[in-house]
This record gives sequence, C-alpha cells and structure tokens, in this order.
Amino acid sequence: MRVEDGKKVYDSIEIPEELSGVVNRAIVSKDKAAIKRAYERRRNRKLAGKMIRYTAAAAAAVLVCFTVGLNTSEAFAMEMSQTPVIGALARVLTVRSYHGAQGDYEIDMEVPEIEVHTEQAVDGQTATGFTGDINVEIQKIVDDYMEQAKTEFQEYKEAFFATGGTEEEWGGRTMDITVDYEVKYQEGNYLSLQLVTAKGWVSAQEERHFYNLNLAENKILTLREVLGEDYVRICNESILSQIKQRITENEDQVFFGFGPDGEAEADPDIPGFTTVSADTKFYVNGQGNVVIVFEKYEIAPGYMGFSEFEIAPALWIG
Repeated sequence: MRVEDGKKVYDSIEIPEELSGVVNRAIVSKDKAAIKRAYERRRNRKLAGKMIRYTAAAAAAVLVCFTVGLNTSEAFAMEMSQTPVIGALARVLTVRSYHGAQGDYEIDMEVPEIEVHTEQAVDGQTATGFTGDINVEIQKIVDDYMEQAKTEFQEYKEAFFATGGTEEEWGGRTMDITVDYEVKYQEGNYLSLQLVTAKGWVSAQEERHFYNLNLAENKILTLREVLGEDYVRICNESILSQIKQRITENEDQVFFGFGPDGEAEADPDIPGFTTVSADTKFYVNGQGNVVIVFEKYEIAPGYMGFSEFEIAPALWIG
C-alpha cells in the first residue's frame, strides 16, 4: 500500500460521535515522555540559533559577548537597552519565559519580541511602530494558541470520562504545550524569524509562523522581493528537482502526486505540490538562502513532518 493510500484509509476511519469533535486530528497515541523528549531534543538543537548577531562592524566586537544574555535574561536585556546601536539594527529578546507544570499542562514557553533602534521613519511610520505591530501579533498568536490548546484538552478529558473512561485508564495524562522561536537570519537591515507553537496530547501537533522583515523600509518581505519577478519559476523548478532527487535516493521519502521514480502522477484526491504562490511560507537561512516550507500533510505524508526546500540566495546577498 502506498503511503498516500494509508492517509485515505485513516481519513475514512469512523470515530465515536461523542469524541469526533475533539480527537479527529489524532493519528496515533503518543507516550507523553516520548513527546517531551522529542521537544527537548529540538530545543537543544536550537539553543545556538538564539544567539543573535549584531552585524555592524563597529558594534560587533563590543556586543558579541552579550548575545546570550539578551536572549535568556529579561533583566539583562532591559539593562542593555541603553546601549547605543548603529543604524537600523534589531535584536530579538525573550520577553515571556515559563517552564513548568500548571495543572493538567506542562508548559515550555519562550516568547520573542523584536526591538529596533532607529530614529528614521518611512512613509510616516517609525520602525518602533512597525515592529510593535508584529510584536502584538506574536503575543496574540501565543495567547490564542494557549487558550485553544487548553480548551481542546479539557473537551477531550470530559469526553473521555463521558464515554466510560476511568481514572486508571486516564493515568494522570497531561498536555505538553511548547512555544519557542529561532532567528533564522539577521544581517544589516534584514531579519528572518520563526515562531513555533506545539502541543502534544493524543498526537503531537506543531505550527510555524515566519516573519521576514526589511527593517530599513519597515515592511514584510515577499518571495517576489526576495527572489525577483521570476520567483515562481525559480522555486518550482528547484522544488520539483529536489523532490525527484529525494524520492530516487531514499525510498522512505514520499510526496503526494509523485511515483517511486520521482515523476509526477496525477491524483485528483491528493494533488501534492503543484506551484508556489505569494502566500507560500518561507524563511531565509544562515547562508542567506531562501527556504520554502510546506506544512505537515500539505505535500507529503504526516510522518515526513514539515517539508523544506532550500532554493537560492536572496537578492541582497552578494
């Protein structure tokens, strides 16, 4: 059976009416400890990525020893806020941090805020106002996600006992809620930031939000601005080539709409990748290359997780 067929079978499985509203997103039961270990491994890999660089040559030598403190201590960050910064430079601070248990929830949270130092304004809008709006959006995403996760878990818990579940079967299970971030790229006036929200209870679920910013012009960058007018062709050709290479080199690599030889196969039920658009998610990595991101199940089976494709250098890279 192809993995695509497996997804169709999963989608056709009937769930008891009492539970359908709260567990229809679950794929397999996850052991809580396993979920937690997975997120801990992910967090450890990311620690180095949170050390933000000040790239102006005049400031780099002075500020490099402070980058860890800026991302781990709010008090330290507040103290350093008086430090002069050259040009329209930004730093990313952890403004909310919590690690521990709250009732039925194990929470691992680090919420970022973008701070920009510039006195210039573009089209009447200050950089503080521009990044301030983004900071408000990030806070709202986090607050809404926390509320949604807690509501889902309580509904699931109530349905579990309402359908005959016992305390012994429940086993004191909890929901793991994770909020984290990573600075993917920061050079000069350009910043690429990833925000991750994740929850684990019946199955592990993760969402990613990307902020690609031109801080000098106070605007969010688009794929067109980053790769040029021909961005659709550039991305499509690269992604199709990489899909074929991954499939032919590793039989565990499966993408909807593509056969074992990497060639496209028409499937009206699961079309898979066809083309990028202006709304396609992306970030800029540490090498200055654009990376296209597809969510779980968007173009590949769930076990493949998020699918990423490194494309080409951003236009501002020399």
